[in-house]
Amino acid sequence: MRTLDNYIGIQPFLVPVEDTPQLKALAEQARQLKNLPFSEKLEAVKKIALGAMVNAYEEWRSNPDSEEAERYGDIVMRGHSLGYALEHKAGCCRYQGALFFVLGYEAELGDKHFVQSAEINPQLSTVFNDVINEGNLSHVSIFIESVRDKRYDYTQGNKEIFDRPQEFDDLDFYSYHRTPNGLILACEKGKHVRDIN
Repeated sequence: MRTLDNYIGIQPFLVPVEDTPQLKALAEQARQLKNLPFSEKLEAVKKIALGAMVNAYEEWRSNPDSEEAERYGDIVMRGHSLGYALEHKAGCCRYQGALFFVLGYEAELGDKHFVQSAEINPQLSTVFNDVINEGNLSHVSIFIESVRDKRYDYTQGNKEIFDRPQEFDDLDFYSYHRTPNGLILACEKGKHVRDIN
């Protein structure tokens, strides 16, 4: 296990988090939510994340303009930074999950927060967030919440997939944990840090 000073430089599911003006502005909005009760804070953090980018997967699959569709497809299929997605105001589940994690950290959302992945089928996975507050687990998929036309929700409403998160030996897994000294960011290769003593 490694503890981290901040989230700049992390790469949840290979999405580099960089220090950009767009991220700074969104982080400042999230910091304003610290004193809200958990349920209100959760919805407010979702709202910031949803407002920051459209669902690139849906736009890729549905946009009649082939150049625009190709631009969105590039965001989905190629590895870009979170800053790139924010600059283009479009992201798929990977970018959405990374952004929600950063915003949750800034808002001090929950007691624990994990960036997760679940298998849809052998060729497709989706990134989501698990937030634990007072022992209660909330699965958050900004991807699902951002889909306007449910035909493009590749989870097909199967919420049970979130109960079976994946682990990958070669990836770093990121989480934060509430402690008496404040939130601690943690990273471990191949699996999540579940608890910090």
